[in-house]
Amino acid sequence: MTIRSMKAPSSQVDAARLSRALLRMLRHGLNESGLVAEDDGWFAVEPVAAAVSIALKVEVVVADLESSRRFGSVRWEIEAGRIRVFSDSRDERPRVSDGPDILYHVVSRDRIAEIRRVGLLSGPQGRPLSMARQEDHAWRIGHRRWDDPVVLYIDAARARRDGLRFSRSRSGQYQVPGVPLRHVLNLRENFGEQASAGGFLVDWGQGEPRVALVRVARRSGVTWEVAKGKIEPGELPEQAAIREVREEMGIAAGLSVRGSLGTIRYGFSTPDGQPRLKTIYLYLLEADEAITGFTPAKGEGIEAVRWFPLEEALRLLTHPSLRGSIGRLLSVLEERAVELDLSREAASPSASPPPD
Repeated sequence: MTIRSMKAPSSQVDAARLSRALLRMLRHGLNESGLVAEDDGWFAVEPVAAAVSIALKVEVVVADLESSRRFGSVRWEIEAGRIRVFSDSRDERPRVSDGPDILYHVVSRDRIAEIRRVGLLSGPQGRPLSMARQEDHAWRIGHRRWDDPVVLYIDAARARRDGLRFSRSRSGQYQVPGVPLRHVLNLRENFGEQASAGGFLVDWGQGEPRVALVRVARRSGVTWEVAKGKIEPGELPEQAAIREVREEMGIAAGLSVRGSLGTIRYGFSTPDGQPRLKTIYLYLLEADEAITGFTPAKGEGIEAVRWFPLEEALRLLTHPSLRGSIGRLLSVLEERAVELDLSREAASPSASPPPD
């Protein structure tokens, strides 16, 4: 991704023409440009912006897609560096959505025993169960209704893998007829929470952002990931992010936090089957001096560390929980590029990265 592609919307882009071009490319499948959809209908947003630019003969950037999100009877949604088009419907049926890995539902403390007894979390009086995307939203709802509410953590990602189909109402709530108790993390036996921190280590030496990733060997295979690790007692998330990135990548240079990318959350099970809710604090990090090399922490399963151009780094990060951080990463990178006074016509990012 070039710095130029992260700029503000252009006044030269006509919303109607943009909408028709997107409809042609993404909804009717006429992709002479070679765009390829994922299984769920999403496309990577940067190639789409580039393809529409060619079709319209005017530069289109992601911000143009964001600012013209709805026009006439065609809408599109952009999330975590991906885009898809869908049609309006005149009825009020909610549309099926993938949604976040964790959803939140608030109940009175008195209901907990009943939910455990029945083995199912369901909506009131036969209505669909509604869940919030943000925990603080669920808490606000709960405190309006009860003196001592309890927010339940729904492992929506695992529930979807088990066949549950979540939909999203017009109000933004996620809905499903009911959730089996095994997907309500904090109602399972031996539930615990785990907090970690890490970040995207970025280098601007070539005028374009390059990202350092770690190659990790796990039981499920080898993947490129963001360096991260558990927060130690008494440690701030920012401190943990810096320590973990330095330790896992094996670098001597000091690091500085240049921006917060928020948190991601997902459920997992320990090797002995104990349910956990994991919260990861993510940051944009930069080295205080030139990094001359990496010494991967092989004892922690880190096989290699390597710089990647931004587009390739985002393609390699396959963990679904990271999707929600990509949009925040791009926004922080844009702000950082302005701070560094980098030209929008920056040098090409195609130079080869240094060796592992």
